Amino acid sequence: MTVYLGDRDETHDVTVTVENDDGTVLFEREYRLSDSNEAHEDATFPQSTDPETVVVTVDGTRFERDWPGFEHRRLPCEGENWTGIEVWVENGQDGSPEIRLGVNCQHVTMA
Repeated sequence: MTVYLGDRDETHDVTVTVENDDGTVLFEREYRLSDSNEAHEDATFPQSTDPETVVVTVDGTRFERDWPGFEHRRLPCEGENWTGIEVWVENGQDGSPEIRLGVNCQHVTMA
C-alpha cells in the first residue's frame, strides 16, 4: 500500500481501509497528508488472496472502490513482493477531493 498526495499545496486528513471478501479488515491507517508529508510508501498488511474493497476517506468524504483486479494486469513483482496498490489523493476540477487507484508491488507480511 502506498498513499500519495497529488497536489502538494493541499492538506488532507485521509483514512485508508482494505477489507477482505468476508469484510475482515486487512489494513487500516490514518494519514495527514501535506507538503511536508506527501507520501507514505510500503505500508504492508497481512497476506490475503482476496482483498476485495478499498475504502478511502478524505476530509470526511468517503470513497469505496473494488480492489484493482481484472482491469489491471498482474505486475511481475520479485522475491517476497506481491501486487499491492497505490492510492492517489487528488482534487477534482471543482476543488473537491478525488482518489485514483493503481497497482504496484508491496512486501506482504504474514498474519
